[in-house]
Amino acid sequence: MTLAPRWRKLIGDFGATRGRIGLMLAALTIGMFALTTIAGAYAILSREIARNYLQTNPASALLDVGEVTPEILAAITADPDIAAAEPASIVVARARTGDGAWHRTLLFIVPDFSSSSIGQTFPEDGSFPPADGTVLLEREAMGFLGAVLGEEISIQTSGGATLDLPIAGTVHDPSLAPAWQEQTAYIYLSSGTATQLGLPLEPELVKVIVQDAGLGQDHVDGVVSGVASRLRDLGATVHQVQIPPVNEHPHQSQMNGVLGMFMLFAILTLMLSAVLTAAMVSALLAQQVRQIAIMKAIGGTSRQIGGLYLSGIAIVAALALAIAIPLGLYGAASFAGVIAQLLNFDIVSPLVPGWLVIALIAAGLLLPLVFVAVPIRKATRATVREALADQGIAASALRSDPIQRLLGRFTGVDRTLLLALRNAFRKRGRLLLNIGLLGTAGAMFIAALNVEAAWQGQLVEAANSRDYDIEISLLDPASPAALSEALASVPNIAELRPTDLIAAAAGREDGLMLVRTYPDGGHGSLSLRPLGSLPADPVFLAGNGENASTIVLNQQAWNLLGRPPLDTPLLLAVEGRTVAALPGGIARQILTPATAYIPRDLFAELAAHGDAVTALRLVLAEDDDARVVETASLASAALTQAGIAIEQVTTEATLAAAQSGHVVVLIIALKAMALLMAAVGSIGLAASQGSSVVERTREFGIMRTIGASGGALMRNILAEGLMIAFLSMPLGLLVGVPLGYSIGQLVGTLSFGLPLPLTVSPEAIAIWALILAVGSVLASLAPAGQAARLTIRQTLAYN
Repeated sequence: MTLAPRWRKLIGDFGATRGRIGLMLAALTIGMFALTTIAGAYAILSREIARNYLQTNPASALLDVGEVTPEILAAITADPDIAAAEPASIVVARARTGDGAWHRTLLFIVPDFSSSSIGQTFPEDGSFPPADGTVLLEREAMGFLGAVLGEEISIQTSGGATLDLPIAGTVHDPSLAPAWQEQTAYIYLSSGTATQLGLPLEPELVKVIVQDAGLGQDHVDGVVSGVASRLRDLGATVHQVQIPPVNEHPHQSQMNGVLGMFMLFAILTLMLSAVLTAAMVSALLAQQVRQIAIMKAIGGTSRQIGGLYLSGIAIVAALALAIAIPLGLYGAASFAGVIAQLLNFDIVSPLVPGWLVIALIAAGLLLPLVFVAVPIRKATRATVREALADQGIAASALRSDPIQRLLGRFTGVDRTLLLALRNAFRKRGRLLLNIGLLGTAGAMFIAALNVEAAWQGQLVEAANSRDYDIEISLLDPASPAALSEALASVPNIAELRPTDLIAAAAGREDGLMLVRTYPDGGHGSLSLRPLGSLPADPVFLAGNGENASTIVLNQQAWNLLGRPPLDTPLLLAVEGRTVAALPGGIARQILTPATAYIPRDLFAELAAHGDAVTALRLVLAEDDDARVVETASLASAALTQAGIAIEQVTTEATLAAAQSGHVVVLIIALKAMALLMAAVGSIGLAASQGSSVVERTREFGIMRTIGASGGALMRNILAEGLMIAFLSMPLGLLVGVPLGYSIGQLVGTLSFGLPLPLTVSPEAIAIWALILAVGSVLASLAPAGQAARLTIRQTLAYN
């Protein structure tokens, strides 16, 4: 089979410029790999997080009625809008294995594992269901506690009693965040085991499934509120109603927000590769101007010639897809696996939907063709006369160029460097493209490190804003005198500050305490504390809190309560009571849960603890990390020995550990995206330098004729690459700083309820400058070597 002349020409052209075609292929492959990875991970995670959460048959709501009687259960199930109801108990305790550290623990008491269908867990290892006298651990809690299957775990409940129970097995509960994130272990046990721990036999919660919950949050809220009101009419006490967002995993909205941001960056990466491809095609066609004129002179049409080059680019794009799609699908599955582990759910199927693969293939084929159509159309629409008269950049044009004239006035500058600088500005469009590509990559990299620096700064601010070093939450109220006596022998305690807190919620006219939270009690909970426990000299975002009769909200509580205006009465619900309070200020607090600080008299009335407290804060004489850990351990042991049951010991290290896991993956992913963009920029620079060497062939011949060595030509090309790279630094800074701030707004709002502050990291600028220097040298080496190897005969024979 004989190929048509035009196809033989295309093959010859691509073969003669195979280096440039290889760069084009690499750029498109990188762009498609980035988009396939992020889009595929988004599709996998969105599907799997919903599948994992919904397969637990999560409760639409939990009603805390104190004691679930047959009458209460019958009244709930009689409601036609309630599809199912089950009794349950969730008890706060603490646990440890061996001589390890104690950790806050939630005990999920299941009256009958065989018949339980709401909020299911899935057996993994060991025995299921657990026999009386044994327990199951959520799989993430095993590593968090350092537990081993079959060994005993010590559990301490309210009252200070401690019991050692064997670990019979592990389960997976995808409705809960990982134990290490919440600094809380999850243990599942039967009612028989609960009685051995001295816990009440009667459950206090009712888990309910609302019929047609898919109708939305308002429907679920209305049904559950109606059930709770009827229970109160029957004489039952409804302490609290927990209604999580309908059919939504605790971290689903945050995950979608972050992945959506990465999707935009991936699309930008592909567009940059397509723009670079168009620029390389434009450079290729610039060398084919006279050949195109000859083809038209012997009968070729613009459509035929344009279709020829479009077909060639389509083949390159198809080859890029053949490489990028499989690699991207593998990357999507791997990235999804990392996020799934971070959020404690399983990837049942790592397959990307077929429609998405088709859409990615279409985008990978069409986008480059759309961009290259512009230079192809321009080159093929030129008349034969215009094409034959084309002389490239005329000397008169260079002489009239104001930038060239300005650079020509420079004196005392190394001639090699000056020549490199002048040549960089010779092709203004090419220069702007390279600056744009490298500047965009730099902006992403600088933004990533700025976000990281801002995050670390927030952790430091959080530590500095607290006027204590350790906080210990108690399972039962204790008197300050008893606490002081128990800790009297513990060294390094400079001051002991008893404090208190109680659970609360936004108040309602019907008096119900409705909390938008999950069974673990997080992601939507609100605490009340006495106004005096607000750290000294707080920073106020609004108001000042100077009026002792008003309350102070931290920003997390303010967001949770719907951002109520100051000096407008606000309803708060506590244990069936609703009180009106006047917000007087919004305090900035980092790494602090949603908290409202209320006047001491009002708190004492609501808490009804008398002189007892449920927490204490310790100020240490020496507060380095090692001494904090040591003192926390000694204080915990002393309180336990005194019969005071502890819920949790909190230090800055534990707070930072609970939050930083979310951000580490984000920062790494941002850096990876920046490096992919940098690779595209380096490819662009390499292609640009290659084109420059070809265009300057005769110029190099003249330089060699008057005595320039091959080394001088190499220095010229390398200097030009370095100059182009560093000319992109201002763009990287100009875009990277506000981009980092925008990303910080998202990250900070999801983590702290506040945007991260504007932060410029000098280290980020220095590291990126080093990456630019190394990358530009590597990108320019091959073109520089090509220029150095040119002989005088080759340059003079070039046409």
